[in-house]
Amino acid sequence: MARKKSGKAGPKGRKKKRDEANVTENSGPVKEEASGSATGSGGDPPVATEEAEDGIDSSEDSSAATETATETVEIPLEERLERAERDAAAAADRALRTLAEFDNYRRRMQRELQSARDRSAAEVLTETLDVVDNFDRALEHAGEGVPEAFLEGMRLVARGLHDLLERRGVARIETVGTPFDPELHDALTSQPSEDVEPNTILTEIQSGYRMGDRVLRPAKVIVARIVEVEKDP
Repeated sequence: MARKKSGKAGPKGRKKKRDEANVTENSGPVKEEASGSATGSGGDPPVATEEAEDGIDSSEDSSAATETATETVEIPLEERLERAERDAAAAADRALRTLAEFDNYRRRMQRELQSARDRSAAEVLTETLDVVDNFDRALEHAGEGVPEAFLEGMRLVARGLHDLLERRGVARIETVGTPFDPELHDALTSQPSEDVEPNTILTEIQSGYRMGDRVLRPAKVIVARIVEVEKDP
């Protein structure tokens, strides 16, 4: 007698059904994730929109550069010529000023150099004047007993010293018969005189010398003064 098959499934059948149910449940979320990635979540804009904005900015920059270049090119030729002429005139003026300043500097340095030379020469010549005076006084007061050859030698030396002073531009200051000048003369005393005007030089005590406008040594002199008339008592 044959047995009828029971309607209940065995252990293997129940396991197979559980596996199919798990597969069905897991397949649902996978489809949703795939769908969500395709459509985008939260309404975020796609990447293509940012690239479009960058293209707009680049177009604006190119337009601005084109406008600037157009403005530079559109400067009138006359205006550019005027600017060039102004720049050239300014450069020429600066060059002339520089040349004038250099010329003034050169002249000033020449004057200072000449002044230094004159001061040095004046110091040496001033010390030489005493030697010249000594020879002049010795010749003036030479007695009769001095040999003529000796006197002639002294005259040659004195003449050489005077020639040296003359070559250096040293001149003797005039004294007797000229008006007294405090810048040229040194009055040692005064004497009454009716023959000349007051403040006229009567006698020269020591010769004075000058080199150009520079006084090496003032002349020492005696000056005339007014004769005082005595009043009767």
